[in-house]
Amino acid sequence: MEFQKPIYKWYAVYTKVNQEKKIFKWLKEDRIECYLPLRKVLRYWSNRKVWIEEPFFRCYLFVYVSHIEFFRVMSIPGVVRYVMFGGQAASIPDQQVDHVKRLVDQQEREIYISAVNLKKGQPAEVLFGPFKGMKGEVLRVCNNYRIIIRINTLGCNLSANISRDEIKVLKSLQPVSAGKSRQKLQNCYSG
Repeated sequence: MEFQKPIYKWYAVYTKVNQEKKIFKWLKEDRIECYLPLRKVLRYWSNRKVWIEEPFFRCYLFVYVSHIEFFRVMSIPGVVRYVMFGGQAASIPDQQVDHVKRLVDQQEREIYISAVNLKKGQPAEVLFGPFKGMKGEVLRVCNNYRIIIRINTLGCNLSANISRDEIKVLKSLQPVSAGKSRQKLQNCYSG
């Protein structure tokens, strides 16, 4: 009899509101590998200002499980369900989770999150700095560049300010329908 080694994949789980940190702690105690991206935010109260850590993605966290731990995750109080597509839990490619970790871990740049489904722009790759090797879409051209990393399973975008010198425009795999965007980008690079 031959046993197969379990295959581990990243999944996003949907949690109850404001329960992400507790669930993360319980998953760790249950020896389930998980990732909860946090960011520091300055909160103002009537008598003071306090820096707190809050989840980057509200009501979500990531788990790295095989079929063995898959249902154990659902037994953790506060876990609502896996993020599903087509009636099945949608696995997230390792590379996308690595990109989220790299974006969240860096300290030099402010990171934004948007749930708006952005229109496709010019594809680009970061050449230098903490985001080297990441590929995304240019959201703004000329003065402000933003590289968009689409996390399809969460239905949101991450963006970071990237300087003009740090990116290389890639050849588009699909024709860009907005000729004006292409013209603006060419104008930025030519002068």
